[in-house]
Amino acid sequence: MRFLPTIEKIARLLLEKKLRLALILLAIIPLSGTVGYMLVEHWSAFDALYMTMITVTTIGYGEIHPLSPAGRLFTIIFILFGVGIAAYSLTILIESILRPELITNSINKRKLRAMQQHYIICGYGRSGSRIAKELLELGKQVVVVEQAEEKLAAIQAAGIVGVIGDATDEEVLLKAGIERAGGLATSLDSDAANIFVTLTARGLKSDLYIVARADQYSSQSKLKRAGADAVLSPQEIGAVRMTHMLLQQNVIDSFELVTRRIALDVSVKELRVSDYPEFIGKTIDTLRIRQRFNVIIFAIKLPDETMQFPAQVDTVLDGAMTLIIAGVSDDVMKLSLA
Repeated sequence: MRFLPTIEKIARLLLEKKLRLALILLAIIPLSGTVGYMLVEHWSAFDALYMTMITVTTIGYGEIHPLSPAGRLFTIIFILFGVGIAAYSLTILIESILRPELITNSINKRKLRAMQQHYIICGYGRSGSRIAKELLELGKQVVVVEQAEEKLAAIQAAGIVGVIGDATDEEVLLKAGIERAGGLATSLDSDAANIFVTLTARGLKSDLYIVARADQYSSQSKLKRAGADAVLSPQEIGAVRMTHMLLQQNVIDSFELVTRRIALDVSVKELRVSDYPEFIGKTIDTLRIRQRFNVIIFAIKLPDETMQFPAQVDTVLDGAMTLIIAGVSDDVMKLSLA
């Protein structure tokens, strides 16, 4: 969301104004007390300042001079307002100095409330941190749910909004904005935890796209039944990839141009035909997408969830289809915004 940096700037400005106000109040209180005692009791500036300080700090050594009825009334009013304001201002100032993370947390809360179609990553281990990094590089908004509070600093340092809590807890996922999220990836340490997160997330949002990690082969079917749209096993993917590298080195090198954006800034993106009404009822050949935007449509997800690969140029598109396109990032973006 493009307006999130603006929200962050506004949040920082508000907090800076709050700090400035606290400093101004801390300067005004002793000044107003000193002037008040000088006018009401006709004391010297030093005596008036001394009386002000022992009053506002609630030390109360005693009156340095007998107070008149007007002076006592002024003291009552000064205690009611001055002491409370001073305590509030000092609290803000001390927290800002000793606990700067409070400012960061406040900004993150504002950013989270403004997010729409963001991605929730459950777990900030090796897999979770890599997923979050990849999404950020693609310009996506990311929220990480992590139970270990000591990881919060690293999450925030990476420019990610962090929510501390158990991802299997409904309240924690709601706090992460699951009702407004576009997708969720769960990569916790145990398959049982990933299954429970998937069940909980599916119950909170029925149309959420969920990707889950499975360490054990037997857990893949359970995650599917729990509601995961896609299940990945890092061990299996690694083994298959290593086999392909041994047997088809040139194919893998070419494929990495897309999957890792090496040498060329190549992007792969899904386009729902329903988002482009002008596509409906036309063939790929008629649309001339390659000639107009310099991108290719290499696969089509059909209404029955099967994949047409390679995409046939004479396929008539309808709103239930999804196009899988590839090209240089700038060209893909132009088509996405067309």
